[in-house]
Amino acid sequence: MGVHQTRVKVGELARRSGLTIRTLRYYDQIGLLSPTHRTSGGQRLYDGDDVRRLYRICLLRRIGFALEGVGQALDDPDGTLTTRSTATSSSAITVWRPVDSCGDDSPK
Repeated sequence: MGVHQTRVKVGELARRSGLTIRTLRYYDQIGLLSPTHRTSGGQRLYDGDDVRRLYRICLLRRIGFALEGVGQALDDPDGTLTTRSTATSSSAITVWRPVDSCGDDSPK
């Protein structure tokens, strides 16, 4: 008996996160956020784990991590993310508020 997991298309994830579709495609291109699933037509489908990873990406970007640093922090098997952060105390507190928008990292 499998558990049904909701999957969202790239446009819906863009709308919910405040990012552009182009940014999400860029994150996929650089390996930062690759969708777990695709339709038979090749459309990106993001599940709950993908959405949680995007949320972490947005938080790390908000406290000043460069995209390269975000990828390294998320993929760090030791979980030493806190020792890599150079955020001030006030910035660290700010990221715990709801994130309205992640910003836009798409190439210009």
